[in-house]
Amino acid sequence: MRIFILGATGGIGRHLCQTALERGHHVTAYVRAPQKFESPQERLTVVSGNVFAADQMADALAGHDVVLSAFGPASLRASTLRRQFGRTLAAAMHRSRVHRLQLVSAAFLFDRLDLVARLLKATVFRAMTPDMLGMEAEVCQPEFAWTIVRPPRLTHGPARHSYRVATGTLPAGGFLISRADVAHFMIGEAEHPAHEKQIVGLAN
Repeated sequence: MRIFILGATGGIGRHLCQTALERGHHVTAYVRAPQKFESPQERLTVVSGNVFAADQMADALAGHDVVLSAFGPASLRASTLRRQFGRTLAAAMHRSRVHRLQLVSAAFLFDRLDLVARLLKATVFRAMTPDMLGMEAEVCQPEFAWTIVRPPRLTHGPARHSYRVATGTLPAGGFLISRADVAHFMIGEAEHPAHEKQIVGLAN
């Protein structure tokens, strides 16, 4: 399988690259700073590109089987960068005729949350929420086989492979998951799609 990864130099993205390569897939990492990949690996192609340039992204994306996006600005401030990214990605997918996508979003967008999560959504994440929802809306188009992945708080822990998956909500009592486990889920979903056109929650 040919897998196109966005956000490949981030925490989840690095695990996506490594897990995909370990399973024998061909990976294209579309990144702003190729120098962050310290050494070349077999079946890994690193492409320098702008995630807000649809034509450039489409050229690099053509011929791939699936897009896995772990892109996301770290800022908590109000912005439209995520929505702009989603719009660019959707345009690039149309132009390249690649229709399979998994996109990492955030669990605080779910309606059913525990008290702590609701407080965080109303305070810390308040400015981010419209932009995150906008990003999702841009890519959830009927012609795409999309999956939105909404993890809760991310950790640097190892992959445990014992995480839970829920459709349309966060697994009960779930508030943590490792970046490695998010990547494990996404590569598995790319290999054997089971949640097309669904929003899924992941948690340990």
